Amino acid sequence: MEKLDELQRKEMEKWKGKYLMTSWENYADFLEKLGVPLLLRKLATMGTPVVEVSYDEEKEEWNICRTSTLFYRLIKLRSVDFKFKLDEEFDEITPDKRDVRSVVTVKGDRFTHVSKAKKEGVTGHTVITEFNGDEVVRYMTIDKVPDCTGVMKFTRMKEEKDVKVREIEEDDDL
Repeated sequence: MEKLDELQRKEMEKWKGKYLMTSWENYADFLEKLGVPLLLRKLATMGTPVVEVSYDEEKEEWNICRTSTLFYRLIKLRSVDFKFKLDEEFDEITPDKRDVRSVVTVKGDRFTHVSKAKKEGVTGHTVITEFNGDEVVRYMTIDKVPDCTGVMKFTRMKEEKDVKVREIEEDDDL
């Protein structure tokens, strides 16, 4: 983050943390038009995503880890790490196995992740991740279908409380 001014660095420090998805709009349609196979689409829309944003100062590398869970985070379905260095191009194999060349930039309160297809017949995409206090909104578009936008909204997770399991006796009042 040394390329950024001090104010931008301080602002981005606030982005780190865990966020729970609260809603999505047009996500299933977005995945279908992106060409994601049915089984992966079902898996992607089955659970409740938790996104964790972190930064490794030693490697100067950001990570946006998305974990899909079921039953309010009791069962972990799948976890995808997305690691990147700002303003540096890199090769990426997306979760749906597309081979793309990507770059992530930052401006103001958002990351912009642009992926370009490396092969004919494969499409690229853009994901804008916008941070606003304890809220995060991800806007996803497809190069070949620019009028299709998927939107995912997240809210910052507060400290997790341990779930207390209590056995219920026959004569307990519920």
